[in-house]
Amino acid sequence: TGMADPRSRLLQIRAYLLENTDGQHPVSVQKLVAYLECSGITADRRTVYADIALLRGSGMRIAQRRGRSGGYYVEMREFDVSELQFLIDAVQSSRVLTRQRCDSLTAKLRGLASRHAPIKLQNMHLRSQIKAADDSAFQNAWIIHEALNANRKLSFLYCQYSSGKLLRPRRGGQVYVVSPCLLVYSDATYYLIADHPYHDGLAHYRVDKMMDVRVLGDPAPPMDPSFDTAQYERSIFSMFPGEQRWVRLAFDKTLLGAMIDRFGTEAPVSEIDECTYAISAPVRITPPFFGWVFQFCGKVRVLSPDDVREQMALMIELVRTAARGDA
Repeated sequence: TGMADPRSRLLQIRAYLLENTDGQHPVSVQKLVAYLECSGITADRRTVYADIALLRGSGMRIAQRRGRSGGYYVEMREFDVSELQFLIDAVQSSRVLTRQRCDSLTAKLRGLASRHAPIKLQNMHLRSQIKAADDSAFQNAWIIHEALNANRKLSFLYCQYSSGKLLRPRRGGQVYVVSPCLLVYSDATYYLIADHPYHDGLAHYRVDKMMDVRVLGDPAPPMDPSFDTAQYERSIFSMFPGEQRWVRLAFDKTLLGAMIDRFGTEAPVSEIDECTYAISAPVRITPPFFGWVFQFCGKVRVLSPDDVREQMALMIELVRTAARGDA
């Protein structure tokens, strides 16, 4: 029968070792023989030794611990436990995935470690409660990857929420045709950054608000070789596009770490006085940028350019007026 087939026995041993063993939990040959017999597979110590040798020959890293409590175990896996924990955390916090796909991916990742691995799954009340209603963003992201890999243009309908919380195509159902540049994962969701022929600068689109996404036959024009994708991403304070400007900021020296986290180690920093540094960096001028400055309670100031300073002063005045109106 199939269960007497040596290939079935080999696969059962492989599956058992992957699921049940690690450096702290080896399995003896005697226990493997008993497991196989319970599964209806005839085996003895000699055949199990031979199968382990075959698995090792195929590249599986099986180690042996000597002694009374010794045995065989999988020594090295495709992902170590810390890598799997990171991937599971990322999956569980994603807003792109439905709850069903999130749980399915988590189970698949968890299955890549032994059942003894100290992987922590977030408690239900700690997991992101905002999950995608359907698979559209997940599927759209894959289509965008196809277009990026093939250097092809994309077409889609772009939507907004109507009063009934339903997504409706914008611009009367006009089809958007763009040249995709980047797919950015930000705020636990995907954004497409693309070149639209009628848009000044690059446009940003939330992938979960795109419908009928298609890869076109038309080739996308090549990216400007001077375009620095990493610098572009650092300049974005929100996915609402804004004009990019070089901004000089003064900040309290205690905030140096926060500035490096935001702008990277390449951004030039100079000393203004014994308490203050200045940093220069390209920034997309949007309300969330000013909100980012506000959070430091006066310990960060815009030094230049003057019109950006004026925009921030105007925003402060608007907030002050609104606060007085609420009083």
